[in-house]
Amino acid sequence: MVKIFLPSLLLLFCVSSNANKISNSIVYGFGDRQTKVDWNIAGNLLGTNPNIISELDWRKVKSNQFMLGSIWQDGDYFLKVFGEYGRIYDGENQDSDYNLDNRRGEFSRSLNNAGKGYMLDTEISYGKDYVISGKLKLSPMIGYSFHRQHLKIYDGSMIIGTANLTGLDSLYQANWSGPQLGLGLNYKINRSIFSLNYSLQDINFNGYTDWNLRSDLQHPKSMTQKGDGSGTKIRASYERAVSNFSSLSLVGNFYKYKANGTHTFHLSSSDASQKLNQVNWKSSEIKIVYRSLF
Repeated sequence: MVKIFLPSLLLLFCVSSNANKISNSIVYGFGDRQTKVDWNIAGNLLGTNPNIISELDWRKVKSNQFMLGSIWQDGDYFLKVFGEYGRIYDGENQDSDYNLDNRRGEFSRSLNNAGKGYMLDTEISYGKDYVISGKLKLSPMIGYSFHRQHLKIYDGSMIIGTANLTGLDSLYQANWSGPQLGLGLNYKINRSIFSLNYSLQDINFNGYTDWNLRSDLQHPKSMTQKGDGSGTKIRASYERAVSNFSSLSLVGNFYKYKANGTHTFHLSSSDASQKLNQVNWKSSEIKIVYRSLF
């Protein structure tokens, strides 16, 4: 995907645009998101001994989302820049360890509160509108985006095992970034626009943990993760003009990302690496967006 991304980017920017309709609009909105993040590792770099030795799962993580962006339109060509921040207010985590393959021989399991942390998303995209008919428009685009989940775990309790979780206040941060290709479909009826967008992203992944109760590990980075993967994003919206210069939209987003690679423990005096079998991120959100045209 990266090999076709750069030539496509150059081609789009080199083509001259129609300069007869230039506009700029500011976009801001708010909403709610629900997120699930999970990862598991093997006992060694070969993916064995056992094939899953440890697994963490953040689920039902809820966040209040705030979005700000800008859209520049020059004829049929457009440039979109968005940023979004989410404050986590609810969620739960499960941490399990195994000594046999295929999640057998579970010898440790904790359930933890995960109602703190934040989400961060930034995106830039450039594309062109093609009018298929008077009401239907197709919009291919290229871009780059970055996504972060900063997840806390605290107030833990042991379900299996006897570890002392008093003072638990640990974190896990996952970062997803890379180029993306997208396609948008817009249908206009009078003062309303129905839109559906799909994008595919080539992912460079990195993450880290700070396990505050592990004295045998370094801090603030107790473990690090690196890998590659892919992601998809689907966006559906209904936009209604409220004046000649502004509109309100109801927007739904769905994210599905995955990666694999290497997981490294940073011990007090050395490092030890194991196979990162997989790390997964899924989010769904709904928000209200206001757009003001200059």
